[in-house]
This record gives sequence, structure tokens and C-alpha cells, in this order.
Amino acid sequence: MTEEFEAKRRDILEGASEVFVRRGFAAGTTKEIAAEVDLSQPAIYHYVGSKADLLREIALHVDREMSAALDAGLASSRDPEEQLRGVIHEFTAAVVRDRRAFAVFFQELHSLEPNVRDKIAADERDFVAKVGRLITALQKRGRMPAGPPVVLAEAVLSMPSWMYHWYRPGGKLGAKDIADIYCRLIGLET
Repeated sequence: MTEEFEAKRRDILEGASEVFVRRGFAAGTTKEIAAEVDLSQPAIYHYVGSKADLLREIALHVDREMSAALDAGLASSRDPEEQLRGVIHEFTAAVVRDRRAFAVFFQELHSLEPNVRDKIAADERDFVAKVGRLITALQKRGRMPAGPPVVLAEAVLSMPSWMYHWYRPGGKLGAKDIADIYCRLIGLET
């Protein structure tokens, strides 16, 4: 695929995210998406496919972004505290970069085909388990409170996950500032 083809696909997926956030997957139409990106309806099908294909591509994009954030955070250091800070920073940056797609991802998981939903659920379990292992290491050092590491991991990851509800670009705080606040909130001073 050419760069131009990939750029059109990205534009269409961003437009689909905007429509699905505004109207929901069930109510949003490919006609609205085409209007959002100033293309014809057949062009939507040519570049991406059906409405279900659009949702699947958005969800898989977010799944890849989450995995990339985890991998980058883990690769940032060998120290679990630095790694957890890295995961929080990378994940927060991913949500800020693509908040509409994250909103669609979290709001429309139930609308995905079962095999895609199952893949995403497995990737999410892996993400939480790896963050849970970091938390276990930090608990042993007295740097995180007692409690089931998976529950603490879910709590930590929920902070950036819900940003799509309230974050607005152009505000006083950027992704790094917000991630720093999250880290301070859980006692990981930066």
C-alpha cells in the first residue's frame, strides 16, 4: 500500500472515530463518516470496508497503541519503579494522541466481533498482569500499598483510560504533566 492510501485510511478511521463518539456505533453511518472526511461512501468501502470493519480497525489500532505503550514503558529501564512510570507516561500519551479512538474502543467493545473482542481481552489481561508484576515488585520494596496487584494495576491503568471523558487538547496540561500527576498520586515521584 502506498503512503497516500495509508493516509486516506488513517483519515477515514479518525473520521469514523469522531462519528462513533458523537453518535455511537449503532447510530453512526458510513454516509456520515464519508461526509466527515469529505469522501464518497464507496471510497470508505474501498479504503477500509464496512462499518464493522471500521470499528474493528479502530479497536485493533488502540490495542496496538496500548501494547506499544506497555512495551516502551517496560523497555525504559530495568527498575520496576521507572518501568511503571514509563508505562503510565506512554499510556497517557497514547490516550492524549488519539482520545476519540480510545473513547470508541472503551464504549463500543461490546459491538466487536467475538474473535476480535477475545483477542483484545487477552491483550488487556497481559497488560494488567505485567503491570501487576511491577506493582508486586514495588510492594516488596514498600513503594506501593498492600492489596491484590491485579486490582492495583487496574486502578492505576484506569486513570489514563478514562481521560477520553475529560481531556481536551489545548488545555494547560499536556500528556507529560498529567502522567506526572498520576505518578505522584500513587507515590511515584518523578
